[in-house]
Amino acid sequence: MSIKKFAYESNHFLEYSDYNSSCSKTLVMLYGTFGTIKQDELANFLKEKNIRLLVISRVGYGNSTYKELANYLDYSKLLIKLLDSLQIENFSLFGISAGALHSYCLETMIKHRVDNIFVYGGMAAINEEEVIKCYGNYEQIKRFYEFFAKQSAEANGEFMFSFYSEIFSEELKNSSRFKDSLANEKKGLGQEVKLQSKTWGFTIKDVEAKVYMYHAKDDMEVPYQGAVETAKLLKNSKLNLVEEGGHFNKSSFFEFSEFISTKI
Repeated sequence: MSIKKFAYESNHFLEYSDYNSSCSKTLVMLYGTFGTIKQDELANFLKEKNIRLLVISRVGYGNSTYKELANYLDYSKLLIKLLDSLQIENFSLFGISAGALHSYCLETMIKHRVDNIFVYGGMAAINEEEVIKCYGNYEQIKRFYEFFAKQSAEANGEFMFSFYSEIFSEELKNSSRFKDSLANEKKGLGQEVKLQSKTWGFTIKDVEAKVYMYHAKDDMEVPYQGAVETAKLLKNSKLNLVEEGGHFNKSSFFEFSEFISTKI
């Protein structure tokens, strides 16, 4: 693994992991609300498939500096700067959970460079009414997101930390995925949910790349009905809906990764 820093402006940088850089095909991974650029196991798996894996940190995660963003577009602009600096012209995107939304946004800005989008347990298009109504009590969920939109990133981060600390396993809480999400006084984590709650700056209805989605019916984080409705909004999508697996399952994750390797 090669962890590097990309300075996108004075005193501000993103960390990223560049695995298998000599390989001919490139997959850019954007992780979920809790995530890390340390993806050694996936990288080793993809190396055998001749696939370069670029995992890019979220603003304020891990050792990346924190910066307030107006919307999803602001982060995508930073991603484009990094991709340009690495001279990566064409690539596919791998969006995990909330990383799906960042993947959709990036594609709308540089359509000609994105070959395919792969989404595992992807966050649904909750800014669309027909989708958010799939999340149980519509009025309660609506108020929940209104709360995130008004709160500071730091306050949101503390809320997310308290909530998930009660349900995450000790193994996960000791992982890089959890620790890297809590950096910068949890402001990166808090900003992530704030971006979901504010005006996005783009619509997934404008995504033109082929989107391959994988979702489990027993996913307790993102109701599968939301994934179904999101797939309908995308212009060119294929949803693989399975019965079991929850929001993340290692076995299904690598099965989907195997599928990805056949499509890029």
